Amino acid sequence: MKKKEIDFWSGCIENSQSYMRERHKVWKRLLRAYEMDMEIGSLPADQVVRVSRFYPLSRQIIASISFRYPHMFFHVEEPDYEFAADILERVANAALEQMNTKAEVQQCIFDALFCNVGWLKCGYNPPGDDDLVAPYTINDALSNDFPYIHRVNPFNVFVDPLTPPHKLSHARFMIEKMLVPLEYVKKDERFVNRRQIQPSDGSEELADGFLKELSGIDTAGEKEALNQAKSMGEMTVLYEIHDRMNRRRYTFAPGVEDPIEDVEHPMRAMQPVMEQDPFTGEMLMTGEYEPEEGFLVQGGFPYIPLKFDQSQGSFYGQPPMAYAEDLQKLIVESVSRRADLLKRYPRILLGSRRERDNNADIAQTLETGKDGEIIWVDDVNQSFRELSWGALPQDQLGLERDAATYEEQSLQVSQMAMGGGPRRTATEASLIASFGQLNREWMQDKVAVLYRTVVQNTLRMMADQRYLPDEFLINVAHDEAEPVYEAVTADMLRVRYKVDIETGTMAPLTEQLEREDALALFNYTSQLPEIDRNEAIKGLLKAFKVSDPDKYFKKPVSVETQKLASMENVMYFLRGYQSNVLPDEKHQEHLEIHKQIQTIAEFQQLLPAQQQQVLEVTQQHMQQHQQFLQQMAQAQGQPGQQQAAGRIPGVRERSGREGDIVSLVRSQAQEMSQEVQRAPGQN
Repeated sequence: MKKKEIDFWSGCIENSQSYMRERHKVWKRLLRAYEMDMEIGSLPADQVVRVSRFYPLSRQIIASISFRYPHMFFHVEEPDYEFAADILERVANAALEQMNTKAEVQQCIFDALFCNVGWLKCGYNPPGDDDLVAPYTINDALSNDFPYIHRVNPFNVFVDPLTPPHKLSHARFMIEKMLVPLEYVKKDERFVNRRQIQPSDGSEELADGFLKELSGIDTAGEKEALNQAKSMGEMTVLYEIHDRMNRRRYTFAPGVEDPIEDVEHPMRAMQPVMEQDPFTGEMLMTGEYEPEEGFLVQGGFPYIPLKFDQSQGSFYGQPPMAYAEDLQKLIVESVSRRADLLKRYPRILLGSRRERDNNADIAQTLETGKDGEIIWVDDVNQSFRELSWGALPQDQLGLERDAATYEEQSLQVSQMAMGGGPRRTATEASLIASFGQLNREWMQDKVAVLYRTVVQNTLRMMADQRYLPDEFLINVAHDEAEPVYEAVTADMLRVRYKVDIETGTMAPLTEQLEREDALALFNYTSQLPEIDRNEAIKGLLKAFKVSDPDKYFKKPVSVETQKLASMENVMYFLRGYQSNVLPDEKHQEHLEIHKQIQTIAEFQQLLPAQQQQVLEVTQQHMQQHQQFLQQMAQAQGQPGQQQAAGRIPGVRERSGREGDIVSLVRSQAQEMSQEVQRAPGQN
């Protein structure tokens, strides 16, 4: 790199830090207030009642808009690849969980509340423990040979000051400041002049400022401890510059004038160089790549911003919590002064000297008087008066209530927390609730865009042969089928698609709402003749998180079993022949079909004596099925029981020896014969 370029980038680093210095002061002040470090007017620190409004607000916002992973829908735009939508959805869901994206997004939301912009960084963690990317210390938490997403401290990210407020992709460059172990930097073969890199000793202004920004504190003791830890661990500061205009990445380090890294940007789109195999004629990759237009990541930067509010003239605006800062101070000061008034000024009585002269014990009588005791005085109205200097100002509580109301309109996202107050009408409560819903929908949409960008960057990266994981398996089978795992290949991801995210799925209580909707849908549609009832039941069971809905359905009788049992009814039993039972038959299904022999038209046309003979043969055959069922139950350690499915309706069992099957069958057949001969209506 030429001296002119080195001077340009050194100036960009210094100018970017100077540009952000005042904003960093605001961020640190808000973070100190979140950590209960408050300064309230003229009140001493020991008299401040630290009522944190930032803590419940931030927790409520994060839980309301990003409680769980979102549900994504993919729409493939290519006509012949509609089937790929399901595969893309499974790849995206598996990748989000493997990268632990939800935890990173939740921390990013916190950053956006206090620092205006939260940052996620996407990249690829190379395979192997020896091939790590800066800042090294986070690599143990990343998946090996897989894309990664991690949150970057907003104090460490510097954007081109000329960036417009709504287009990060218009920035010329971005800079990330990293505090990294010097030992790892000197071992990293991607860097040149590694031996010249100097550790940070606390005397460097930029490094010292970086540590203060990293911690968000300014106390002398903690500053000294951080400097000592930095010196003992031999840490150094790296400045990673992403040059979007020239599609390159540079890294600068203290003690080295030239950049220790000057490479083609790793997120630039590349295509593999192909050569023909001289023996087979097949086109094969050579392992080299040539640049294409564009980047693998949206906007040309591996950083994804999260902003809840717009700004004017600059990429950075006021953090959302800054709009509630004065309201929190007002509430804390009001509560602190109320507590101070109650503690500082006890109730005091003023008495006339004339009463004291007439009754020397009047003061003691007032102090020790019991309930209901009568104290005789000369003048009831003028002898004593209570001092009111410890009383609260008239509108003190009203001021706190109004401040809380204004705060709700600014940042509240929960309708449950906005119920009616003692002086709030139903109309006012509904209006405030609508503000909460509007805030929540607005913030959820921003988080949905963040997730969508993460998914698109990840899939685009995995579609590149350089960053395709070697061992990433997904289940490509349908939900009801047995799982079939296949390795993800680049051609699966090289399709044109759109990602739609249902923002409501990120909120809490989503499962309960889905179940209520599923129950309502089932009640409305299950009785319609056009609706398959079994499929409707499956949808209802899935809404209740039943992993295998099929186990709730009765197993249908197989076609082979039904044919065999029906043939036995017609070919054997109706002709008075016996059919032997084999151990491997499906006995329960046979019993269900055999007990329906009385419904066969040929049986109803027989004479009573013939019907009696058919029932004897059928019942004897069914007893053999029952014996096999009992043997199977005993072999499995279950008590053998006579099942109702093994009895023909209308045939009662009589007492007798268990082994005397013939007697039992004849007795039941005789009863059946009597019922058949009985005239209709003689019951």
